[in-house]
Amino acid sequence: MVVLAATAKEVSDMTQRLQRNANPFSPEGTTANSLGREPQDGGYPQNPKPRRGDTMPCGGRVVSPLRSSVRFAQTRTWGLRPRLLHAAAPRLRDHSIALVIAMIGCLSSIPTASAARLDELSLERWAKLREVERYQLNIAEKYYRDKNYKVAVSEYEKFLTLYEGSEGAPYAQLKWSLCKIELRQQNTAIKEGFQSVIDYWPDSPEAVAAAYYIGRGYKDIGEVRKAKKAYQVVLDDHPKHLSAVYAVVDLIDITTIDDDVETRVKLWKRLTFDTERTRESTNHCVRASQQLATYSFERGLFNDGVKALETTYSDEQAVYQVSNHARGPVSRLVSKDETKNKGEQIADQGVAWIRQQIPTDRSTPEAKQAALNHWYYMADLQAAARREEKVAEIYDQALKAFGANDKTLQRLGDWYKSITKYDQARQQYAKFENKIEAQNQIAYSYRQQQNYEAAVQAYQRNVAADPDNQAKWSSEVANAYREARKYDQAIAIYNELMKTDSENADRWLWLMATSYRDGGKHKEAIGYYRQCNNFPSNYQEMAGCHRALKEYGEAVILYNQIVGGAPKTAPWAMLQIGYTNEQAGKKESAIKAFQQVCKNFPKDRYASQAHAHLQTKYKITVTLGGAKDE
Repeated sequence: MVVLAATAKEVSDMTQRLQRNANPFSPEGTTANSLGREPQDGGYPQNPKPRRGDTMPCGGRVVSPLRSSVRFAQTRTWGLRPRLLHAAAPRLRDHSIALVIAMIGCLSSIPTASAARLDELSLERWAKLREVERYQLNIAEKYYRDKNYKVAVSEYEKFLTLYEGSEGAPYAQLKWSLCKIELRQQNTAIKEGFQSVIDYWPDSPEAVAAAYYIGRGYKDIGEVRKAKKAYQVVLDDHPKHLSAVYAVVDLIDITTIDDDVETRVKLWKRLTFDTERTRESTNHCVRASQQLATYSFERGLFNDGVKALETTYSDEQAVYQVSNHARGPVSRLVSKDETKNKGEQIADQGVAWIRQQIPTDRSTPEAKQAALNHWYYMADLQAAARREEKVAEIYDQALKAFGANDKTLQRLGDWYKSITKYDQARQQYAKFENKIEAQNQIAYSYRQQQNYEAAVQAYQRNVAADPDNQAKWSSEVANAYREARKYDQAIAIYNELMKTDSENADRWLWLMATSYRDGGKHKEAIGYYRQCNNFPSNYQEMAGCHRALKEYGEAVILYNQIVGGAPKTAPWAMLQIGYTNEQAGKKESAIKAFQQVCKNFPKDRYASQAHAHLQTKYKITVTLGGAKDE
């Protein structure tokens, strides 16, 4: 813990401020301003500070005094609107002077030196804060990090009321606004929060962030036109700032909604070629380069796609990414007669470009593998173009140039499976140097074809050939039997594994219970699930078996035990109680259970399911507790 002690002068200043008036926030009685301080500009008419939304006559028009009283706003430093000051007054009267004297700093995250995130205060500016200011800001930040936004709003208000001239004031106003966003009060956040940052601290870093958040706020509430306008202000006034990167990203989202491809491409190019890549912007620039490349390949512009990817990747990475991002467009293009030629051209260009990148150095195993990878990338492109002969030709060339190895044979076999040529695939697997893995791949290919007897035979060959892993291969035999719905054979194997591999007894017990359940033997399944030690999962399965047996009372008892013993699973269990009572014909009990889910777990996804079920089946409307309203 860091202890922050106030200086004697700071404590004296604070004490005098708090003692100056019984209510230092009252507009009546003294020559001090509404914050209990003497006017900083030598005096001015005692007019109340304008609120947003107030109006005054001006040349026959009614305008906001915030817009017309420029000098008024410039000559006084304000933090919050007056109504927020008065709302904070009772809390601040209770703010003990002793607390100010003690000034014990709370644990908090230290700002980064650069504060590159829009909602961070830089270390340099943090150092300029007095210790009393840091203390109050830490309190607000703690509630913000804990997502207790209602309390955080009050604490940021308190900071602004006490320290409206602080270096941290614009930051506090920004965070106050972000709290309002989280509370779904976007209009308040925009008009009374972010705009205030721009109005009163136009040269602060937070003003730039606020300009972006105004656009984001409008976007979130569907005001697309206003969002575009706000984002454009950011791009025009702060083109090199991180906020411009975020504005471009949001504008790309909007172009997707508007189906404005031309603008989207311009924005991708801005992020790809014109934006400096920092820790915060790199991910957005990388994604833009990938999207631009995919778009270019789709349009038949191979070289443009390569240029986009080369801004992000180099050497072998670039080769892989070109193949990876070209495959999708090639596959889509060749799937239609009218674009098939374009797709094949992109594939040919890609293969030719990759050949040019093949390294000549093969002196080490790593260098040899790097060169071989280029052949894999060429094969992948031809596979996307659905040119079977060319794919086989490339793999044949690779095998001749580099010799047979299990990785190349695996890839070739997997490709044969992708075009449903399983016999050819198994021929490649059979060539593996690793004969155990060869049988594993052969067995799996049979399972994919639902030829379970052949799969069992392959696995059994591994049981005999690999004595150190007999349990592994025996379990695969059992899995094949389960897929074939031969549950008795699977159960017999799990029973044997319980004896020979007792270290994993819990696993075999669970699989045995599941086999009984899948085979329709629910009573036996319940008995084995009861022996498992993975609560609440075993109770969930037991309850399901009881429901299958129409033993609804026993199922409800188990669900209630889950509610009481597994808080994370309680919403699901309570919902199941509703469904179980519904199956049992207990309508009132079912409705009560569904309503209980909505009441006790309002923010859980199962509450949404219960809410929808009550409306659709029973025409009952309930309010989910904890809902956020504007």
